[in-house]
Amino acid sequence: MNESLPSRSLHQVHLAWTTFQRRQESMSNIVGFDCWFMPVPKCGRFQKAFIYLRLLYSSVSRLKVSSPDVVWVQLPQVPALWAALIYRLLARKKVKIVADCHNAQLRHPWSRFPLALWSLKRCDAILVHNDDMHEKARVLGWPIQKVLVLEDVPVTGMARQSVGLAARLVKAPKPWVLFPGSFAADEPINEVFAAARLEPEFTFIITGRPVHARKNGHNIENLPRNVVLPGFLPLDVFNDLLCEADVVMGLTREEGVQLSVCNEALSFGRPLVTSNTKLLTKMFGDGAVLVETSDPKSIVDGCRNAVINMSEYANRSLSLAEKRLMDWRNNQFHALNKILRNNH
Repeated sequence: MNESLPSRSLHQVHLAWTTFQRRQESMSNIVGFDCWFMPVPKCGRFQKAFIYLRLLYSSVSRLKVSSPDVVWVQLPQVPALWAALIYRLLARKKVKIVADCHNAQLRHPWSRFPLALWSLKRCDAILVHNDDMHEKARVLGWPIQKVLVLEDVPVTGMARQSVGLAARLVKAPKPWVLFPGSFAADEPINEVFAAARLEPEFTFIITGRPVHARKNGHNIENLPRNVVLPGFLPLDVFNDLLCEADVVMGLTREEGVQLSVCNEALSFGRPLVTSNTKLLTKMFGDGAVLVETSDPKSIVDGCRNAVINMSEYANRSLSLAEKRLMDWRNNQFHALNKILRNNH
């Protein structure tokens, strides 16, 4: 097992021009990198250009001071990768660069962002999150010999008792079905509302910023009485909500989407209900209740099954978390680790 871990003499950082991401946290203790989150505020295109310049300068400056041997960069944002490339030019030592590409990087507009492909070709490794995105990278003409699949991995040691933060926030009867979301276009918000109406004894909690609902085609007026929208939550409150939830649900209309909430359910040892897409079935079918995303009855039946058999599905989540973590270390990360340690 120890052979799959990076040398602790390697100083690594993961740079992301965004807010906290569970993916980085879940990998940090295994890989050994420091997480740098430098969010880009919401603003107009003209103002964003100046923000990019400021972040580019501050990122390069911070990298020069920290002097890492390996720089991981979350994409999007592409200009964050330029900071790593500039740092490598200025460094007086060998520096490896890893582009950690979320699915949005393989879609318009980020796939056509100026100098995106040029920048990717200069990385030592390019990560995508599943096999579907690996094929997409090939179609886009990325240097496929550098492209590796590195899925999200469960966080260890998260299963614990609630500390009461969630209970103070949500004043609603149990059982709780937690649907961590962002009101994105691929999320079946209306179907979840319909499922809630079919099971008035359950409380459905949908996190995320409701302000995003309308622009993505979701009507959140006339909510069912048993639906709670607490908004975007601080990390400590959200973690406590994961501890407190009776069921954690991750749903998407799109094939090829790897939902981070699925690994969160495994990490916290909570019963998981998720969409029966090919990808999610392959990744989580051994531990989850699989449902048809477009069918409210299938969704509510899956939630009922998870509640009735809560102990069984909680144990399945914990077992699958251990299995996925071991597979990740010994296979996917092992392949990347050989690249990171070569010539270091």
